[in-house]
Amino acid sequence: MDDEHLISKKEVLEEMGISYGQLYRWKRKGLIPEVWFIRRSTFTGQETFFPRDQIVERIQRIKAMKSEHALDELADLITEQVSAKIQIAFDRLQKLGWLDDSLLEICHIKRQDGAAVSMREAFCLAVLRRVRSAARQEELDLVQRALMDALEKKLMDRIPSGTIHLHLLRKRISGGGISAEISMVVISPEGAIFDPEIEVVTTIDLGAVLQRIRLDLANMNGGRSEDVGEVKGEE
Repeated sequence: MDDEHLISKKEVLEEMGISYGQLYRWKRKGLIPEVWFIRRSTFTGQETFFPRDQIVERIQRIKAMKSEHALDELADLITEQVSAKIQIAFDRLQKLGWLDDSLLEICHIKRQDGAAVSMREAFCLAVLRRVRSAARQEELDLVQRALMDALEKKLMDRIPSGTIHLHLLRKRISGGGISAEISMVVISPEGAIFDPEIEVVTTIDLGAVLQRIRLDLANMNGGRSEDVGEVKGEE
């Protein structure tokens, strides 16, 4: 992210009239995404910066709502207010470097002039891009099916409240003189433990993927986070 789009932690505290303790309490409650805390080297050492427009808009929203709602309620309320209608045009995906015809085919997305994809479809593309370097072709199909099934079961509702990982696994089984390797996909909270005979091919932090999508789109959209959405399973 370009430095001109960043604001230092000190500037945030001074301009927004909040304390260090408030800022980090809101972070712990999930009101300010972890990915917005950007560490940079400066002449005085390491400092924390934020995407300027997103953090200012978010703190203004929190301050406006916190007198009427408990902090535990605010994350869901803010999410509901700014979700709703996201559709991402193909030309924006092209500029972000997300488009790949093979991944579009796996996600069952047709590239059409003037068309757009939903946040759910963009999320699928983003996850598959991260899995692809380690996965076989048939495993990409397996990841897509597992992910879309989880999204149908409101996966995005759970991502903001905890660390959710997608694991691509393999296990070799033998019997009767026959040996075969099977692939599996597990979507679970952080800290899942697997059979030691299972190979963990790759693990994807789904919350980090979602935040990366939001930041990428916000940067393309002049930093207006309300236009890119804090999405909860919206089609």
